[in-house]
Amino acid sequence: MDVQSENDIYKILKDFEPRHTAFQIDNFIIGKAGSPYFQYRQVQREISDRYQTVLDLRDNLRLFDLQKKWHWPFGERAAIRSATRKRKRQQMARDLAEYERELERLVEVGEVLYEKFGGLNREKKDQIEADAWQQRAVRMAGIDLLVNGRVGSTALDFILSLPKPDRAVVIEYFKPGVKVDPYKMIGL
Repeated sequence: MDVQSENDIYKILKDFEPRHTAFQIDNFIIGKAGSPYFQYRQVQREISDRYQTVLDLRDNLRLFDLQKKWHWPFGERAAIRSATRKRKRQQMARDLAEYERELERLVEVGEVLYEKFGGLNREKKDQIEADAWQQRAVRMAGIDLLVNGRVGSTALDFILSLPKPDRAVVIEYFKPGVKVDPYKMIGL
């Protein structure tokens, strides 16, 4: 590979984000969770995972830098080992930067959701969570109605897993005689 093609590769990869973009985080990792409360719970999980990974990568990078370089004192083997070590360190630094970038976006999203749900007492949290599960059940039923014209067994099984009072709330949306709007049920 010649120097020009390597320069082309580095130019193309300069703005490469191998992890998730802000759009993916907002819409497919956090947004996909459903209700705002579930989004808050998901952002907490994601932040916890990313933060631990960032801490581990920082430690690994420090350990990598502290390791004694064992190399051949001269010649081609020393040059290859040195180039390999340099690439490995650069990749570790890029990985760390990517996780830090993701973590930064997740914290931005998390701060907004924290204002809504952070620091709640147990009773309020339990009520919000029950409402969120009801919303998820309604959404599942709405998707089934929209796609199949009826509530499928998976959604029905999910609904039946809810406590009786929550189950009753969900069934109100599509019991016989009620005008059902699946678009409203899925949030459209």
